[in-house]
Amino acid sequence: MAEKEENLIKKVCKEYGMTQIELAMELDIPRGTISRWVSTKNIPRTAELALNLMLKNRELENKLESFKIFRDALNRL
Repeated sequence: MAEKEENLIKKVCKEYGMTQIELAMELDIPRGTISRWVSTKNIPRTAELALNLMLKNRELENKLESFKIFRDALNRL
């Protein structure tokens, strides 16, 4: 049996440490829309793309931070 995939909205909120209301404000959409997307798992394609880009951006920010730490360690040698 396949594992149930985490809802994209919940994943973005978790990754950014924000509530669904804060996400709605960030995306400039009504908070009821976010709630509907969570409950129905029916996210419009453009919103899905935006949410996936937010996740990719967070991933790249984390990688950049790792590189900065590595660079700083090398500079201390």
